[in-house]
Amino acid sequence: MAVISPYLFVFKLVEYREKLGCQSWWNEAFGESSSRSKYYLALYVVFLYVPIALLDILYSIIVFTLKSQIFPGEQSVNAEEQRAKRNRNVLKMAIAIVVGFFLCWAPRSVIKLLILFAWKLDRTLPCGIYLYHDIAFFISLLSCAINPFICFTFSENCRQGLKRLLKCSNPAQE
Repeated sequence: MAVISPYLFVFKLVEYREKLGCQSWWNEAFGESSSRSKYYLALYVVFLYVPIALLDILYSIIVFTLKSQIFPGEQSVNAEEQRAKRNRNVLKMAIAIVVGFFLCWAPRSVIKLLILFAWKLDRTLPCGIYLYHDIAFFISLLSCAINPFICFTFSENCRQGLKRLLKCSNPAQE
């Protein structure tokens, strides 16, 4: 709520030829020093670029930890192969999640930064730019929807859990 609260101050009701509309007035609300461009840049840094960096770091730690695990006692060849296969799947899943997140958010990030800094907001842009923006916005929302599919693809446990859920069975009864 705090992040979106500037909208409470910048949007004003304006009368346009016998109908009312909403228009943003960033400079009026916050002055030149706190422009819309700086606000959106801060949003993208905090909610997009930092999370991508954190995903990279945290998944790298997970993969490194899995690769450096030492199991006590003598390991059979079969157990070692299963462990290696599990580690490969975790690595593939981690890469797929990071790449999926990036691919879903990159188009929106690029178009928003171009609109804010290269093309400037004070001029009218072609309709195609706004269409691309809307499509990029939809794709960014898909990032939340693709993660379960990535998990189902790489994790047998997730697939089994989904099967149990879809059968509406109680795992305690099995």
